[in-house]
Amino acid sequence: MPGAARCATPSIALASIRIAVTARHLDFMNESSFMKSRPRVRHCSRHRRCVSTAESPRNRESVSTTSRHGALASPAAATLSLLCSLSASRNQETVMFQHLHIQLNERAVIVRDGQVVRALTPGRYTFFKRYDIYRWSVDEIVFHTLPTVLAALPLEWYETVQLAPGQYGIVHVDERPVKFLRAGIHRIWKVDGNVRLRVFAEAEPLPEITQELREVIPADELLETNIQLDQRAVLLRDGKPERVLEPGHYAFWGSLRSQSKLLTWKLDDLAFWAQPEVLDMLPHTWFQTIQLGALERAVVYRDDKPMKFLRPGIHRVWMLDPNVAIRVFNVVDAAPEMTDELRAIIPAAEVIEAQVRQFEKGLKYVQGRFEGILEPGRHAFWNHPAARITVAVLDTRVQQLKIEGQELMTRDKVTLRLTLTAEYAPADVPTTQHAVADVKDAIYLAVQLAAREFVAGVTLDELLEGRDTLTRYLEAQVQPRAEAFGVRLHRVGVKDVILPGEMKTLLNKVIEAEKAAAANVILRREDAAATRNMAQTAKVIAENPVLMRLKELETMKDIAEKIDEIKLVMGTDGLAKILPLANGKAEA
Repeated sequence: MPGAARCATPSIALASIRIAVTARHLDFMNESSFMKSRPRVRHCSRHRRCVSTAESPRNRESVSTTSRHGALASPAAATLSLLCSLSASRNQETVMFQHLHIQLNERAVIVRDGQVVRALTPGRYTFFKRYDIYRWSVDEIVFHTLPTVLAALPLEWYETVQLAPGQYGIVHVDERPVKFLRAGIHRIWKVDGNVRLRVFAEAEPLPEITQELREVIPADELLETNIQLDQRAVLLRDGKPERVLEPGHYAFWGSLRSQSKLLTWKLDDLAFWAQPEVLDMLPHTWFQTIQLGALERAVVYRDDKPMKFLRPGIHRVWMLDPNVAIRVFNVVDAAPEMTDELRAIIPAAEVIEAQVRQFEKGLKYVQGRFEGILEPGRHAFWNHPAARITVAVLDTRVQQLKIEGQELMTRDKVTLRLTLTAEYAPADVPTTQHAVADVKDAIYLAVQLAAREFVAGVTLDELLEGRDTLTRYLEAQVQPRAEAFGVRLHRVGVKDVILPGEMKTLLNKVIEAEKAAAANVILRREDAAATRNMAQTAKVIAENPVLMRLKELETMKDIAEKIDEIKLVMGTDGLAKILPLANGKAEA
């Protein structure tokens, strides 16, 4: 059939009729909308598929179906045309359908042409037209949307909360914190009956901070701290003290807007400072206020050990430890005994210490004026603006002074060099300190001048012969001057007299001649004595012949010790005289 080539088969047409009937029962497609958009057959081309268009306002009253030549179609042709029209309408409806699946934890609103149509609960939806979808997950707890869209949502779905400045909110689901809210307007899903909002004022303490709550609250909104046992603190909010903190764990709202911070003190520091407003909040049993005058100093002790030194002024000392005590000193009185612990905390400028050894004397000066002598021992004095103290220590032992290389000229124009020594010791310590700048230089100059004066009035021979005279002269001249310096002069003497080279050679020759003459005198004296001894010996030998013989034998003995043998040549007379002696017999 020619019609079969131009239109769909009857089976397809019947299927299109079933789809159209099913579409009429969709949730959103009511009778009026279906009829309004139902396609109408305009014309059917011989060589193409049937094309259908929606009914326009112009032909809303009636629609006529004509053939290509303008003639009315037969009833069979009209039926076929209707089936083709329904088939084309099916293809168009397939393109325009919109499917939507809303999960159990979702809510949605459909909007078309800027107008809110309706709100959707969980389920599956199919729409004949295209819509804009606004979809939310209720698991996110808080949502934001346009006012027109919000108006379409049922009021039982959500709750609107307005937090004033200085307020915070925490949303709990099943008693677990899940969302943090700052000041402002918030909308919270209430479809779950276990959703609960807890509102906090900025000044209120936070609930116990758990790990879940710590993860919900932003770090810049949470001020969390641990106050140790040796600490105390005050919470400041917007620069004003709000709360005193004892040892423990604390958490506060601490946004950047409120500028919350902590003033923390360590009790081990003992003394502290704070603004009057902060002091008014601290319990008065925690600390003690002490005011020191210009002539007062104080030391804070803990467990009887000095820990802190306080100068004049107002001080506040932590007294939470019952072993803390304060001792006040008057600088007019004597300073305490300086132990190593006190030296560690008292500045060196506050206390003057002086150690005077056994062989020393100390001079104490107050404001530059001499106050007295310090005996051997350790001394300590308060040093303050009204009484600046200094201590000078002098050695009272005997000291040696060497005056060497003094070029001097005698009365007979002989140039020589003298080396002198002096021994002295301070006798009047204040006079020694005050009378002369350097007592050693003063003694040196006095001995030098006295030596020049003496040498200039004597010859070289007189000087060499009278060294003791020089010593006595120096003592007589220097002693009065030393006493004026507060020094006792023990001894002054000449150590060396150094002559020029030529003069030394001449003196050596003179001494050599004197010694040679003396040697000759001694030699002659010894020769005369030896001659007298020889004469006396000869006289004795002459009187005793046997003694002469003994001397001969003694001489032979000495000779025999040096030679192996000795031969004697003598006559019979001599032999007869020797034999009786050899036999040990002597004549009667």
